Amino acid sequence: MKRFGWLSAITLIAVTSISGCGSLGRPESPPTIYDIAPQTNAIKRIEVPITDVDVVAPSWLSSSAIQYRLDPVSTLERRFYGTSRWAGMPAEMLDVVFGRILQTQPAENGSGCRLRVDLDEFIQRFETVSDSVGLIEMRASLLAPRTDVILAFESFYAKRPAPSADAAGGVIALREGATALSLQLADWLAHLETTPGSQANIMERCAR
Repeated sequence: MKRFGWLSAITLIAVTSISGCGSLGRPESPPTIYDIAPQTNAIKRIEVPITDVDVVAPSWLSSSAIQYRLDPVSTLERRFYGTSRWAGMPAEMLDVVFGRILQTQPAENGSGCRLRVDLDEFIQRFETVSDSVGLIEMRASLLAPRTDVILAFESFYAKRPAPSADAAGGVIALREGATALSLQLADWLAHLETTPGSQANIMERCAR
């Protein structure tokens, strides 16, 4: 009996403290729309010739739902807020953020590599019913011109604390994470440009 009461209490707290979850049905008013505009005006110039930055996501991240995971109740469930939405799909918003921070250009002959970013996770994760983080996980591949040959590969993640236990708090955390990942991408590409033994190979392959 005590165990049942504890689990019931946790569930009740979670439902009441995280307002507007998907299980409560359709919202009576229009949802609040959020985006993830860059949190910096810094522009990072990329010397590696790049013609395109392509952000792709799996089917479960191909919607405007603001998703969260409530670990104290279930680590397996993906939930969503019923009264809040993204302005677009996560991959689309990240593509805009990367495009505003990463200044890329093709080679003089018009050639260049393609930067493919595979988005693996984009979620607000509640570690307790009152503490959560914005978590983004992704993989970046630098693909040779006109082929899918991978010249360089790296995994990235950003984890930022949410200032409040609601959708707005998750948005702030994920915004900060998106900006941080843009800067991580820029640093990684800059490292490819300057690492001894790889600069000529990467720069020349991307300019062919």
